[in-house]
Amino acid sequence: MRVAPKAASDVTAAANRAALRQLAFDDVRDFADVRRGLIAPLPDGGVIRTSDGEVVWDLAWFSFIQDGPAPDSVHPSLWRQSQLIAEAGLYEVLERIYQVRNHDLANVTIIEGDGGLIVVDTGSKAECAKFAMDLYYAHRPGHLPVVAVIYTHTHIDHYGGITGITTPEDVASGKVAILAPGENFGKYALGENVICGNVMSRRAAHAFGTLLPHGPQGMVSDGGGLALPPTGTFAYIEPTDTITATGETRTLAGLEFVFQMAPDTEAPEEFHFYIPELKALTCAENANHALHNIQTLRGARTRDAANFAACLDEAMELFPDAEIHYGPHTWPVWGKDNVTEFLGSQRDTYKYLHDQSLRLANHGLTPIEIAENLDLPASLGRAWWNRGYHGTVNHNLKGVYAKELGWYDGNPMHLHPLPPADSAKRYLQAIGGADRVLELAREAFEAGDYRWVVELAGQAVFADPGNQDARHLQADAYEQLGYQAEGPQWRNLYLTAAQELREGMPTTGVQSTGSIETIMAMPLDLFLDYIAVRLNGPKAAGTTLVINLDLTDGDQPGPHSLHLTNSVLHHRTRHTANPDLTLRLGKAQLAGALLLPGAFTAAVDAGQISAEGDRSVFETLTGLLDDFSPNFALTNSNA
Repeated sequence: MRVAPKAASDVTAAANRAALRQLAFDDVRDFADVRRGLIAPLPDGGVIRTSDGEVVWDLAWFSFIQDGPAPDSVHPSLWRQSQLIAEAGLYEVLERIYQVRNHDLANVTIIEGDGGLIVVDTGSKAECAKFAMDLYYAHRPGHLPVVAVIYTHTHIDHYGGITGITTPEDVASGKVAILAPGENFGKYALGENVICGNVMSRRAAHAFGTLLPHGPQGMVSDGGGLALPPTGTFAYIEPTDTITATGETRTLAGLEFVFQMAPDTEAPEEFHFYIPELKALTCAENANHALHNIQTLRGARTRDAANFAACLDEAMELFPDAEIHYGPHTWPVWGKDNVTEFLGSQRDTYKYLHDQSLRLANHGLTPIEIAENLDLPASLGRAWWNRGYHGTVNHNLKGVYAKELGWYDGNPMHLHPLPPADSAKRYLQAIGGADRVLELAREAFEAGDYRWVVELAGQAVFADPGNQDARHLQADAYEQLGYQAEGPQWRNLYLTAAQELREGMPTTGVQSTGSIETIMAMPLDLFLDYIAVRLNGPKAAGTTLVINLDLTDGDQPGPHSLHLTNSVLHHRTRHTANPDLTLRLGKAQLAGALLLPGAFTAAVDAGQISAEGDRSVFETLTGLLDDFSPNFALTNSNA
């Protein structure tokens, strides 16, 4: 049952009003820039549907974002950013470069070459990408064909819409090239979204507000874009051309592109590129109208803040004549001096986060202490493009510590602590029981001490997840923290936690990035790594088996073998003597047999899989594989 959110408290309203005095609300340049070059708004009210009529995107979800002051339940900085990114449509960046913005979480950029189009990033969903291309074609003459697609990096909102731009057949025939950074693009792009896809999807639903209603007391925006579409089709087509070294060039539809590698920055594989003829530069997601993440809250590999800074500095050295910077999120920066200021400010912000976090670490401060005692200097912090609309200063400082020093803060009290549920029961006993804990928490709530309420009431929730008084009090405190948060992901995390404490865990609404389409696009070795992660090690104790595979198709046809020993599943690219079972099959049959109950027996009986040996061995293996559900608790223990 949906429970109505509560109003902002007086403490929250006062905290948000204070931000108006602290930030540069007199700087309104962005409002002119975000509207510059508008050719057409999104048609049909910005409604995008699947082929069977399901709504993927509706700009009306954000119609509550209006001109004027922020409501008490939204941080005024986040309200300002949301007003900016609610501007949506087809825009001319400059002659020959066009963008469709805010029809999806990420932009689609279309570059007009001589006789063909180069599309930079695809957005997350095929339906949204097709919508963007249709809008472009409706307002630009010539109907030039797409001849190349560029993936700037390995995140799904930059390649997931590919089949709305082109087809696997046109890519396979060479009609359309796909360019991407690094030799391991597919490994990182697909591995992130499948191997850790279940837990990442669950956490992303919290971080991106997918489960929240849209509105001033719910999901406002994602800060770098309006939102990730809650439905639609993720897809993937493997790159046909990879860039591996800074200085490499490609000529696409008559335009020269000069590439700069930027790995281990915002993504494991990422690049920047410059078009000399147009004096146009993109640093992908390493330069945004928002501070980015060093450690994502959805969960991903920790990034290197120093490398962020170094790559931006190198870009400024390599491409000093750039007169425009455009990116896959938010709006462009025009003018050589403005581009220099923008890139330099972003560069210095990441360097400051890196260096000052480690300075305080060398003084002995822990990650939490560092984050409580450090903020950006005014010269950086008052620049709107450095505000925490994606990452925040607080959790990025912790991310730097984790990247360089790991999870352990040096205090043995944190080395082997009790599990949260056990610790919580002891805390309640020490304080005088759940009633006393909630009495103290209510006093703290009245005083506006919401972080302490969350901690106190949270102990009662972990000690007894069925304690409704504790759940509702913690939810009330989370709600006020959400209303005060400038960072939209912090807001979404707090408000979704409040919603789930009041209403229970969701049974729908979490769209896993580990879709069957994504899994089928994985290289064989990465797919088998995923199967190894699903092996229930304790359950597999004492079981050994060897299965030889003859793969008849796919990216790695030929002999392979699977070995289960010591509760570990290994994959080798050769056969092993004396196997328990030998199978001859295609990659799709292997995936189906491992993922779908009953598929192995049905495929063998239908002659799609040839099996020699003990067929029960395969069923033994599949019986040891866990299924993952995204509907697990985040506000109390799953142990």
